[in-house]
Amino acid sequence: MRGKVKYVTRNISYIGNMVYQHRSDVHDVRYTTTNAILYNGEEVVLDEDDIKSYYNRTRITDKLVNTISDSLHNVWVDYVTDKDGVNFLDGSIENYI
Repeated sequence: MRGKVKYVTRNISYIGNMVYQHRSDVHDVRYTTTNAILYNGEEVVLDEDDIKSYYNRTRITDKLVNTISDSLHNVWVDYVTDKDGVNFLDGSIENYI
């Protein structure tokens, strides 16, 4: 499928660590996803390892997300949908920037 990128955002969620819940020193596990929001309302997941590799970074910061958003704004991207209905960027991010 194909769509035009409106902006890029990053979602951060914390999920309880079920393995060690009986301990008093338990912290939630942090999960992140970087998504391109398309003009048609679809969300396309961008591979964070691919982003780190392309920009030669070890971490993804808010400033980097803004840079990616500016670079991908109004760019047509191809994406594939998996069996769970989640959209993933088809190919590498460097193909679109």
